[in-house]
Amino acid sequence: MTVTDAARPDTISAGTVRPNEPGRDRSELVAARILTGALALAVAGVALQSVVDLVDFWALDREVELLLADSDVGVFAWASVVATFTAALGALLLSSVATGSRNLLWFVAATTAYMSLDDQVMLHERAGDLADRAEGLALWEPARLLWPALYLPLLAGLFLALWRCAGRLPPRPGRFVVAGLALLAAAVVLELLSAAVIRAGFDRGSVLYELEVVLEEGAELAGWILIAGALLSAFVLGLREPPVTMTPEGG
Repeated sequence: MTVTDAARPDTISAGTVRPNEPGRDRSELVAARILTGALALAVAGVALQSVVDLVDFWALDREVELLLADSDVGVFAWASVVATFTAALGALLLSSVATGSRNLLWFVAATTAYMSLDDQVMLHERAGDLADRAEGLALWEPARLLWPALYLPLLAGLFLALWRCAGRLPPRPGRFVVAGLALLAAAVVLELLSAAVIRAGFDRGSVLYELEVVLEEGAELAGWILIAGALLSAFVLGLREPPVTMTPEGG
């Protein structure tokens, strides 16, 4: 879905648009502001989540579960669900104006919507809990290893789909998608490493464990916010008159 019309949105630079210049319209201004807002929200959200979690860790001995970054019933779990669902909504909206990549965007929308549901009802955690009860497996923290084994194929498909989207989007939204994917990949790696951290004796309540939690959850939250912002920004660009034709690279 590379933009092929003359008013190509790569004229947007550093989030600043001068709407009175030729080729720049209100949709480009709004699209640039969405990206700037997504970046600011990602930074502020991760900073707030990290500070609140660490205060709960050091001052409250992790007793207030609502404030923990890795709690499934905390306020930050809700933030992750919202960010993921917003990415799904952005992909669905973009599919209505990206005439050359609708199937790809429908896949992204369906997969991210499912992942937001999974975050809310904890499907992969429930599968991990069943593995934890298996005799002889508890020592290896199977709950932390099972979900990547089950979800990596789905995540790999989503990663490839978003990577293709990034190459077809206007330059700045495309860079936001790539940055978001890098953060999500880092979160998956940190989740896999957390089992090794626990095996090394740094369980819940240790400084190393808490730092791993803060980094992992922060990377995941920021990644989804950036991807959601990129997709919504591209959708706004697609609403321009005359309509923007978005086709695969080379097509």
